[in-house]
Amino acid sequence: MSKRALITLISTWAVLNSHVVYGEATKLIVAYASPAASFCPAWIAQREGIFAKHSLNVEMVLMQGASTYMAALANGNIQVLYGGGTAVSRAIATGGFDLLVIATETRYVPLRLMANLSIRNPADLKGKKVGAGRAGLDEYATLLYLEKVGLTPGKDVQLVYMAGGVPNRVAAMKQGLIDAVAVNPPNEYELEKAGFHELANFLDFKMPYAGVPHTISRVFRDKNRKVVEDYITAAVEGMQIFRTNKQAAYKAIIELTRQKDPVLLERTYESYAKQYGAIGGLPVPWESGIESMITGFHERFNPQGIKNRDARPFLDPSFVQRAGERLKLSGK
Repeated sequence: MSKRALITLISTWAVLNSHVVYGEATKLIVAYASPAASFCPAWIAQREGIFAKHSLNVEMVLMQGASTYMAALANGNIQVLYGGGTAVSRAIATGGFDLLVIATETRYVPLRLMANLSIRNPADLKGKKVGAGRAGLDEYATLLYLEKVGLTPGKDVQLVYMAGGVPNRVAAMKQGLIDAVAVNPPNEYELEKAGFHELANFLDFKMPYAGVPHTISRVFRDKNRKVVEDYITAAVEGMQIFRTNKQAAYKAIIELTRQKDPVLLERTYESYAKQYGAIGGLPVPWESGIESMITGFHERFNPQGIKNRDARPFLDPSFVQRAGERLKLSGK
């Protein structure tokens, strides 16, 4: 064989081999619902090259507001909705969306109720103003808490509804416009530094909530089963990295939240590590959590619009189960 022919053969083999190894990456647009540490698992999967290892070209796009990201999912402008648990459970309850929840990363409401120093116990909330986002997780958690401590919203306690997300409500607390507010980590630390204190940690009450879901359309699942399997496997691997590699977790928290305070990082890490540990690192979609949202929250405000209370037809746990097999995880 001539030298020229040998070079051609080697070059051809290299091209073919590179295609086999790297393949043609499948593009996925994943919308995450807020700049919060709760989205670390998939964020880590992207930044550590785990998605790429599975031949996935994942673009993570911040998309806030249920009307925005639910429409994007329905129209196919995004392939995966990451987060938006309240909106997803509402869509299941009211119908109109042919969606599937393929994973949920937390099982209980992770919020803290922060309050003025003058409010030392639940009874002190009587006659006070509590901030909330309408039809959001913080409203759901606040209502459950008030009922648990024997206070009636709208009678004993005034709920002040505010748009613009948690940062706006944190700012309202600092300005004295409200007396208490439910926030997710790490916002409670910012309020502590401003002189407020934690009145209740909702994790202690184990309020059922299928948090941080991964949601896709049924059509996308049916046409792209291998892609969905690879996506969830990578996300689960990202969760394992979060649990076992604190430095990688810290980097993801900093990139998502833009916060670098060492105390904040440690507290945020411990909060989510505890939640991931509670599910054994396997985010199987939680039927009871979604149904609790439907009957304990959505039905309260829209009893006539509830068409479905059974979450099971809208869940597909097979992808997380397969991820556990591929990664040799037992869920313990």
